[in-house]
Amino acid sequence: MTPSPETDFWSAPDGTRFRRVRWRAESAPRARVIALHGLSCRSEDFAPLAERFSERGILVEAWDLRGQGLDPDPTRRGAWLEIDGMLADLAAFAGEPTELPLFLAGDSMGALLAIQAAARPEWRSRLAGLMLFVPVVALARENPRWVKPTLRFLSAILPGLRLKPSWFVQGSGEMPILTRIPERQHELATAPHRLGPLTFSFLANMGDLIETAPPAASKIRTPTALFSAGHDVFITEAQQCAFFADIAAPDKMHFHYPEAFHQLLFDLDAEQVLADATAWIEARLPTTPSLRSAARICRSRRAGES
Repeated sequence: MTPSPETDFWSAPDGTRFRRVRWRAESAPRARVIALHGLSCRSEDFAPLAERFSERGILVEAWDLRGQGLDPDPTRRGAWLEIDGMLADLAAFAGEPTELPLFLAGDSMGALLAIQAAARPEWRSRLAGLMLFVPVVALARENPRWVKPTLRFLSAILPGLRLKPSWFVQGSGEMPILTRIPERQHELATAPHRLGPLTFSFLANMGDLIETAPPAASKIRTPTALFSAGHDVFITEAQQCAFFADIAAPDKMHFHYPEAFHQLLFDLDAEQVLADATAWIEARLPTTPSLRSAARICRSRRAGES
């Protein structure tokens, strides 16, 4: 039986205490995974993956990110998003390097942060692998070039003004469909940590996070697994494939689930996603040579194909 996750707090460089969730390995730990959650999400959203990894001796840790719905400072929620600041939090959370192989796993916005980290020299030699779940590295609904400068201008003169991000995704304020599981969709829509409208500054910085992901791909040398969904409302399959092609890592794999929606870990293909993610990370740990051949097979097929 998988043990329940442990919850405590850790202190960021500025002294803020953030909630941390840790799924300990059921045996002596073979690897450590730091998980970065997505927009309007929380650490527990990695529970399906973390529980599977815990069974295999892999420690998984996450924290509720600054500026999101569980930030202990309510004034930052939906108002603060700074790439360098979030990477500083990540570095502090990771602590000093150890002999334990370190992997980053990011979901959606968290995957964009993981991309930024992996592209920087200080992380390249430290990371054993990078797991990117549905990174929104481009928008299916392209916005005019004047949008981001306008957001910057408005954020300077009206810093408290806010707008729902769904206007930039589907042209309306309605929440997009993120999963085929109605209960999960309802949970996402009603979660107390779900962010409402975001400040213009937050939206502009989110645009920076998206736009800087493709050029960062050419700087990634870490073994990388990309997991994408065919019915992702935010990004097209062609955009996902183009990003994957730009990743410079010699060891890279793209798992694509044609019928899946954006919430890959909470959708009808979740079991296959977990199996693929487990096989991928196992194949990159030194004590599991039998799974390396399976990983090569995965590299040559698209997830969901026979």
